[in-house]
Amino acid sequence: MKFLGLSLDDHDSSVTYTDGTVVKYLSTEREYDIKHHGFRDHWRWQTILKKWDVSLDDIDAVAVILDSNRLDDGEVYKRIDDLEFAGQSLGCPVFVIDHHYAHALSLWPLGEVPEVNYVFDGYGNRDRSHTLFHGNRIVDQYDVSTDGSLGTILADIGRHLKMSGNGLDAAGKVTGLSAYGVHDKSHAEKIRDIPLKNIEGIWNAELWERRPNNDFFHIDWLKTCHDITADKYAEYILSSDGLIGYSGGIAQNCVINSKLLSSGRVVIPPHSNDSGLSLGAVEFLRRYYQQDEFDNTGFPFWQDDEAPDSEPSDETISFAAEALASGRAIGWYQGHGEIGPRALGNRSILMSARVPYAKQFLNNEVKYRENYRPYGAAVLREDVTKHFDCDYDVPYMNSAVQVVDSGIPGVTHVDNSCRIQTVSGDNSFSRLLQRYKDLTGDSVILNTSLNIGGQPIASKIWQAHEIYSKTSLEYLVVGDDVFSY
Repeated sequence: MKFLGLSLDDHDSSVTYTDGTVVKYLSTEREYDIKHHGFRDHWRWQTILKKWDVSLDDIDAVAVILDSNRLDDGEVYKRIDDLEFAGQSLGCPVFVIDHHYAHALSLWPLGEVPEVNYVFDGYGNRDRSHTLFHGNRIVDQYDVSTDGSLGTILADIGRHLKMSGNGLDAAGKVTGLSAYGVHDKSHAEKIRDIPLKNIEGIWNAELWERRPNNDFFHIDWLKTCHDITADKYAEYILSSDGLIGYSGGIAQNCVINSKLLSSGRVVIPPHSNDSGLSLGAVEFLRRYYQQDEFDNTGFPFWQDDEAPDSEPSDETISFAAEALASGRAIGWYQGHGEIGPRALGNRSILMSARVPYAKQFLNNEVKYRENYRPYGAAVLREDVTKHFDCDYDVPYMNSAVQVVDSGIPGVTHVDNSCRIQTVSGDNSFSRLLQRYKDLTGDSVILNTSLNIGGQPIASKIWQAHEIYSKTSLEYLVVGDDVFSY
């Protein structure tokens, strides 16, 4: 059967199509070069099908995630065959899927979806900030209006600090900023017993005794509240037995994730934000119609974007490794792009982690973003314990761990942490890290997304060249081609 999954919220829209085995996926921000792109209406997604040469007449069923609340309380899906798109009926069964349920089901490319799934979001259908699923049954939920939302709290702080750029990125920026604070033990004891369900109580600035000039914000308050919140998330989520799924926008918080992934019982997808919703939609249809499992070969490099005609040769790999070893910054564009907001080695800007000025150089001369923001690291899985307090797989760069190697200042944040990606397998990126290791003795390098601050990750070769032309990158490697001034 042929299924179509549509995420048509007003941001981070995506489309997924499957013919029963092979999956085609596209995040629309990559297609239209607009970060956090969302469709203005509910029919323009059909241009994506035309690109794929797929006819609506061929589709057997559609599952859609909408901002509007078309589901009753407790429902995770509803069949609505009279749902029209621009006055046009699709001519096949149409299902509306609960936003959080789609998040939970989107874990399927990582393997079997766990029976227990925690979803934490800014908000989902019916203004829920959290839903706990046992299978397809809702067993707990938090409401934004009565229980609060960590996502909206951090976004509000970002607005208070007048952070530039898209408001959807504010929570991540605030999290990075919190590392500059000092944990206040006295305040921590004051809020430690407040339950996670009262998240606004934990973040109640009125409890902060050191409020300057009646301004709620203080960097130590931010650090302390974030630390306690991370502990509360871990306590709540790890209270379940067995394998646990965790997704939603809050599942991009690498500080919280480190406490979960280190348990070995929690799986978190690279597309935990809304970009993964259409993947959950087609999984719903597969289950509903009792079809065979989809093929997850090649995941997470599933963006239906422009791939180079060639793979990097050994000579090109050696050239890039030598450039990195000499302290150069390079753009790296290979294969198809990654699903989710993190660069995982196909759409990356790379630099030696041992260059002391790497963060300052990249923020000022390449990414053009706030100076306080740190950079993540990629490292061969076999070498991770040499550099980081970590001995578990982090293939999707979604965990922040402590640094144990004092010689990698380029990726060490002010609190001695680093968001890491462990690399394994036989691909061009792992080959590059291995060659870099042959030259330098270690395989850890700075890895950040191939974009300029506020823009989507490059998905077309001309975009990679545009980034190269506008920044101080020394080299750009596209497939087997090397470009330099």
